Amino acid sequence: MERKFVAAARYAISAPSAAAAEAYALLHGCKLGEDLGVRYVILESDSLEAINCLSSSLSRGSWEAFPVLAQVKQLGGKFLDCRWSWVPRSANGVAHKIASGSFTEMSDVVWAVRPPSSLVFVLNNDGLPCPH
Repeated sequence: MERKFVAAARYAISAPSAAAAEAYALLHGCKLGEDLGVRYVILESDSLEAINCLSSSLSRGSWEAFPVLAQVKQLGGKFLDCRWSWVPRSANGVAHKIASGSFTEMSDVVWAVRPPSSLVFVLNNDGLPCPH
């Protein structure tokens, strides 16, 4: 099966802790996949705690993140195949670039299939094939 980067989004998230914020980011990712009608997803996060909770037991993580991660796991079950993948922050330049306040090409918007030209280089550096 071919793997490719399909979409990204940027949202303002208000959360009581970093663990809860990471959980909300995963929830938005699940909802984005569902909205786009994707059937097979690999959701990546640099939060090892969140990925471990989703892969094994939700009770192993932060109590603040627990209810959100429970929603994430439930939404993940709607896909034909949903995988949780931990990616070190150093290997996820796209997420960092999109999240930075200086990246003006995205402001609570979603783009799919064709990324903004300023991200093509970063996507390729992250090892993700994308259209030029």
